[in-house]
Amino acid sequence: MILKCETRDKENPRGKAKVWFCAHPDDHPIYFESVKDEILNYQNCAIYYDAEPTARYSNKNLVADLAEMKLFVMPVTTKLLTTPNRAIDVELKLALEAHIPVLPLMQEDGLDELFNRRCGNLQYLDKSRVDATAISYEEKLDKYLSSVLLGDELAAKIRAAFDAYIFLSYRKKDRAYAKELMRLIHENDFCQDIAIWYDEYLVPGENFNDSIEAALRDCELFALAVTPNLLEDGNYVMNVEYKQAQAIKKPIFPAEVAPTDRVELEEKFNNIPPCTDVRDKRALSASLKAALSKIVMRENDKDSSHKFFIGLAYLSGIDVEIDHTRALSLIRSAADDGLPEAIKKLVQMYRDGEGVARDHDAALELQERYVKLLRAKLEIGLCPLDTYLDELMALADYCSDL
Repeated sequence: MILKCETRDKENPRGKAKVWFCAHPDDHPIYFESVKDEILNYQNCAIYYDAEPTARYSNKNLVADLAEMKLFVMPVTTKLLTTPNRAIDVELKLALEAHIPVLPLMQEDGLDELFNRRCGNLQYLDKSRVDATAISYEEKLDKYLSSVLLGDELAAKIRAAFDAYIFLSYRKKDRAYAKELMRLIHENDFCQDIAIWYDEYLVPGENFNDSIEAALRDCELFALAVTPNLLEDGNYVMNVEYKQAQAIKKPIFPAEVAPTDRVELEEKFNNIPPCTDVRDKRALSASLKAALSKIVMRENDKDSSHKFFIGLAYLSGIDVEIDHTRALSLIRSAADDGLPEAIKKLVQMYRDGEGVARDHDAALELQERYVKLLRAKLEIGLCPLDTYLDELMALADYCSDL
C-alpha cells in the first residue's frame, strides 16, 4: 500500500482534514480526478489514496492508516457493488466499524436497490437526479462536507485552545509506536490539553524542513520515541531533528517504546537524558510531570467553549491522536452546559455516524433541543431570526427523512 495525497495547489497536507478515496481499482483512474477536484473546491482538505490499489497490502498498515481518516468518499458503480474488491469488502467495513463517516457518490443510474443491499441504509448523493424543488447536489455536497470536515478558521481556534505543544520525533517505520506513545501521554489528565506535533505522512526527501524547524521552535518539549530503529546510522531523527532540538536547547524527553540498547543509544545521541520505559505508567507520568513542570497550564478546563474545542481536536485528530470516546465526553459535557455549537455538533455526529454509532433518534432529540435553545435565545434578542428559522426547517426536513 503506497499512500499518496492531493491538496489545493500542492500545499503541505499537514494539519488538513484527511479524506480517503475509496473505490474499485478499475474505477480509480476514471473518477479520482473529478471527485478530487469537486471536494477540494469546497474544502481545503487532503485527499489520500492508494497509488497501487491492486497490489497486495498489509492489513495492519491498512487499519492504522485508514483509522486516521476523517471521511471516506466512495464513487458507487456497478463494478464496486458486484465484484469482489478491497474498497467495499475491507475499507467500507473498517470505516463503519470505526465510526468514520462515508459519503457514497452515485455514478450510474439504477443502482439504488443493489446499493441498499450491499451498503445498508447509507445516504448517498446522486448528481444525475435533478429536481427543481429540491436542494441542489452542489449545495448538499457543500453542506455535508462542511459538517464533517473542519475548516481552516475553526482548526485555528482549536489549536489556540491547547496549553502547549510537544514535538514527537520518531522513525517513520515506528509510526505505530509513535501513535501508542501519543495515547499514553494523553492518558494523563494533566496532558489532555497538550497538543503533539508529529509529521504524519511526510517522508524524508519532501520539502518539509522549514515546517519541522518552526515546530521545534514553538514546542515546549522534544519527545523521542526510542526503538532499536533509532540506532541505524544516517537516519533523519539522529542527523537532523535531535541535533536541531539540542541546538535550540529544547528539553528532551526520551521514551523507550521498544527495548533498546541504551549504551549504544547514548553513544549515538550525544548527551541524551535517561530514558523512561513507557511500560511503567507511573514512571512515565512522573517523568512527564517533571518535564512539563515549567509550562503554565491555563485554568480553563471547565469552560464550555474550551471543552468543545479540545473535544473537536480529539474527534478530528488535530495535533492529537483520534480518540472518539474522549471527544464525545468533552463535546457532550459542553452541550450539557448549554453551548449551542456543541449541541449542533452532536446532532451531526449521531446523524452521520461520526465518532459514534449512527443513532437517528438521538440526533432528532438533540436537534429538537437545539431548536428550543435557539428559540429561547431569539426571545431575548441573542439569536437572529434567520438562524432560528433555518434550524427549524432543518428539524422539519430531518423528521420527514426518518
